[in-house]
Amino acid sequence: MRRATSSLALLAVSITLFATWAFVYNQPSANSAASTTDSVSDGRDILPDILSLNNNRSFSPPKTFRQGHVTTTTIKNYLQQTDYGYYIKLPVQTLVPTPAVVNGKVYLSGGFGSKQYYAFDAVTGQLAWGINLDDDGPSSPAIQDSIIVFNTESCTIFACDLVTGKQLWSYWLGDPLMSMPTIANGIVFTAYPAPYRGNEKAITKSNANTNTNAGATNASSITPTHVLIAIELKTGKILWQKWIDSDIMTAPVAKDDLLYVTTFSGALYKIKQSTGEILEAKAIRATSAPVFSNLNEVIVSQRDDKDKDTVLSEVVVVGSGTKKKTVYKKQADYLDKKVQERSKLKSSAGNMDAGNGFAGGAPANANWKAGYLNIGQSNVSSLQSFQGSRGLYDKGKLYNTMGDEIVCTDSTGKVTWRHKLSGDLKNEGGFMGTPPIYANGHIIVATFTGDVLIFDEKEGKIIRQFHIKDPIRYQPVADNGWIYVTTVNGRMHAINTGNPRITGWNMWGANAARTNVSASLH
Repeated sequence: MRRATSSLALLAVSITLFATWAFVYNQPSANSAASTTDSVSDGRDILPDILSLNNNRSFSPPKTFRQGHVTTTTIKNYLQQTDYGYYIKLPVQTLVPTPAVVNGKVYLSGGFGSKQYYAFDAVTGQLAWGINLDDDGPSSPAIQDSIIVFNTESCTIFACDLVTGKQLWSYWLGDPLMSMPTIANGIVFTAYPAPYRGNEKAITKSNANTNTNAGATNASSITPTHVLIAIELKTGKILWQKWIDSDIMTAPVAKDDLLYVTTFSGALYKIKQSTGEILEAKAIRATSAPVFSNLNEVIVSQRDDKDKDTVLSEVVVVGSGTKKKTVYKKQADYLDKKVQERSKLKSSAGNMDAGNGFAGGAPANANWKAGYLNIGQSNVSSLQSFQGSRGLYDKGKLYNTMGDEIVCTDSTGKVTWRHKLSGDLKNEGGFMGTPPIYANGHIIVATFTGDVLIFDEKEGKIIRQFHIKDPIRYQPVADNGWIYVTTVNGRMHAINTGNPRITGWNMWGANAARTNVSASLH
């Protein structure tokens, strides 16, 4: 919780800000030019740096956390029938993240400016349960083994019983939490801000010693601002924690026994799920969470502009090292901080932040500049809701929503089809469409102008279109012929398509592991 007004609370805030100043002061200036100096951008291997920071026992992550609290609540006069199904009007008119649909129920955050979570009947919209939280800004959920897990922006991770909403365990991790949790193999993965406490001389000495052993000669230039934490799903037992350079972009991605993480600075990590052993860490200017091809190649979008470039650009990259290939490149005003600073999204995000206690902007310990310099967003709400040009891979084809267009490319990079989205990208800010989802041969994208578009995956023809009017930022979900999509003004629309093949995408990223692999592919 925040917004305490006592002198003691204000003193605590001052101490915290002072403690965090030491490790955020060396971030690039917000006024730096749009160039390769904007982010950790040189493609170098940062694994020795990260390992040295994690091997220094003098700077261990926190070991104990206080609990959050949950009480029951209800919601009244919320349900409105429509000609395509229904919509739910939440008490707070705010940005609502992607819901989840499991076992005939839809699980829905009350939105960025709320302290509620709800479960509704997926077909009728009738309330199953509602809970009040002691922190605001609940994220999109991950669900596995009848347990729902979600973060709150301020500042707690909650695990609750899926049927009743009863709290099973929770931890007040840190303020703010800007990613959503991931579950795989019975483990929950998320990140939180924490100060890497100690004096700079000790940190530099430790880094220099470790790097020399690893073959490097320079001391680490990275000071971590966040911790990646692994928690046992059923018990809440903390399994391991690792320092990372900044907050996680959208969510970790769990594949087999590995965990892949992109951070707002643009770094990509590969980590063992069971032990937290960091296997790879590279600075690649990543602008999305990764997905994977059928050959197990990593697919990620990245910044591609150089010092001499006058405009920003983004590429979709398949593979790494000598096998890396670019399949599409696009001018990326939607990542340009100069464009985003003047957009309506910047203004609305600032208002939402102020409602959650950030009237002066995102706090320093969020390391918001890492995101600002890489993807152009600087507010807690816009960083939390950022999903990027994350791809969808199926049968040798890759589908990406990049700013104001949907692009389908094949393995050679040839464009199979593209669709221009409506909307004033520069004026509105952010993306004009959500990351695509897959459902039995259909590609589904929701747009900021209030359309839910269903495409034929082969030719890119629009099969059906639903105009709900309300602006959409978050990826939709699909189950048993229904599409569920949330809006920026506190609503969730449930659309009955009448086609049972529209199914298999049950939460953000398709599943709790966030792999972007639809259940309809199995």
